[in-house]
Amino acid sequence: MLAGAAFVMFNPGVSAADASTKYLGIFRQTSPTEIPPGTASRYGVSPASVLWFDSWGTGNAFNAADAKTLWSQGIMLHYTWEPWNTSLGVSDPAQIHLQDIVNGKWDSYIKARGAEFAAVGAPIMVRWGHEFNGNWYPWGIANNNSDPTLYVNAYRRVHDLVVAAGATNVQWIWCFNNSPTPNAAYNDPARSYPGDAYVDWVGIDGYNWGIGPSWDPSGNYWTSFDSMFASPYAQARSIAPQRPVMIGEVASTEDGGSKSQWINDMSAALQSSRYVDLKAIYYFDQDKEEPWSGTSSSGVQAAFRTWVNQPYMRGTGTELAKVAPSYRGTNPSSSPVSSSPVTSQPPISQPPVSSQTPTGACTATYRTVNAWAGGFQGEIAVQAGSAAINGWTVRWTLGSGQTVSQLWNGTLTVNGTSVTVRNVSWNAALAANGTAVLGFLAGGAPNTPALTCSSP
Repeated sequence: MLAGAAFVMFNPGVSAADASTKYLGIFRQTSPTEIPPGTASRYGVSPASVLWFDSWGTGNAFNAADAKTLWSQGIMLHYTWEPWNTSLGVSDPAQIHLQDIVNGKWDSYIKARGAEFAAVGAPIMVRWGHEFNGNWYPWGIANNNSDPTLYVNAYRRVHDLVVAAGATNVQWIWCFNNSPTPNAAYNDPARSYPGDAYVDWVGIDGYNWGIGPSWDPSGNYWTSFDSMFASPYAQARSIAPQRPVMIGEVASTEDGGSKSQWINDMSAALQSSRYVDLKAIYYFDQDKEEPWSGTSSSGVQAAFRTWVNQPYMRGTGTELAKVAPSYRGTNPSSSPVSSSPVTSQPPISQPPVSSQTPTGACTATYRTVNAWAGGFQGEIAVQAGSAAINGWTVRWTLGSGQTVSQLWNGTLTVNGTSVTVRNVSWNAALAANGTAVLGFLAGGAPNTPALTCSSP
């Protein structure tokens, strides 16, 4: 660890972040759980989120254990899920194409990953089919008959299959490249937007390639942060004004200018009023095609360290998980988004309290999972009685000062202080004595509500 570095852990006393807060995400080619301590060693902070890639061709299971470990540290996972076989060329006939996905050839694989996402039991981000307006990936519009509707239909199918598998804890990222390749009408990102019901974050990727990148050794592509992102940011706000914006990938080379100054200028831009709804920035902290990393020189490392230690960049993963739902409003039933806080302390020890006798169609029991200044996380277990049920409804009354901001594994309706939660499709049917568990995030002080449960 560098002299003076400290591993900044999640602070359970923090509730909501200031509106100007941005959230640091980091990618490094290592195990996801190694990224936080490595970032602390390099820069003196722990990220709010880590970026992790996998491609469909590997057939790998999703590593829910690592996602849980990160969340236990107050760090949210961002999983970039790439629908291709990296051992094949983009135009190889055996490559994965959007029509294959639309036709259902990958349904079993998608459902299996969805069940693994659900097993995390905490919010994660999934970025599927990113940079679709480029021609370097097989899912790019240019490589699929120049037809953006194919992309929309594939995205929606993947989303719906994952949700049907129980993964209502996923926040979905729809992400375009900051400049289209080719620059054609069909490549306008607006034509490939799946719709607000399918998107929680709008992402933009962009790199400062500098002089002589591998794809154009004679070119000069040195570009400022503002030049890279001002116009795409405005486009993102126009396409989806009720969704927050993130930079899904960004980095600068050393070739062609002062990378240290580039980082300083980026920091100044992020603090300005020009990017109010740009909430998360994921830095590609890895030397790959170019010296992208924040440690590519001692001067760059000093500038990077100064940037990520600015107060506006110190948002936590738990706060990050609340951002997308806050743009939706307080009723998450319009789309299955989950967000639940966690602390680095043990959960509050509070046994479930039954709200009714076990002889009815169903019972509901409550426990407080975590609590912090100004809010808490609650959990309700719904249990069928001696006979199977198909559908359930739980009701309770909010305590003084309480609000429910998000809920997962159910459909929420709030009318004044009256709360009603109904099953979602995949947890409606319960066998005799079978159980479904729902969770929610609330403001105010926790209490033990009097619950009622009925079927349907």
